[in-house]
Amino acid sequence: MKVGTQYNEDALAATKDETGLRFQQQLLLDCLKHQAETGRLRTNPHSTGHSSYAKAVLAFLDDSKAPKTCKNLYKYLKEQGWYDMEERGLSVMTNLDTGRIKLIPLPVF
Repeated sequence: MKVGTQYNEDALAATKDETGLRFQQQLLLDCLKHQAETGRLRTNPHSTGHSSYAKAVLAFLDDSKAPKTCKNLYKYLKEQGWYDMEERGLSVMTNLDTGRIKLIPLPVF
């Protein structure tokens, strides 16, 4: 970084898409999918602050029934609609107390 220049490092990670997921959350879901389907890691999961992608994803989900292992978590999230939210008409709702998220149906006006 140049002297005298300032930027917000969290700005990109906090950017939300049309479904309400932050960029960082979307990347973690994609990494979990890649690991579950191929068995390979995209990068070291410790860079997320967690020991696995599953733990990193569970850290932002507001779902006590979610499985704890990579393949089971991916299968569960896929069934719940996390990977095709727009097609199912789902959006993300954030719990303001905990900062965790869950899926809700999009309101129809």
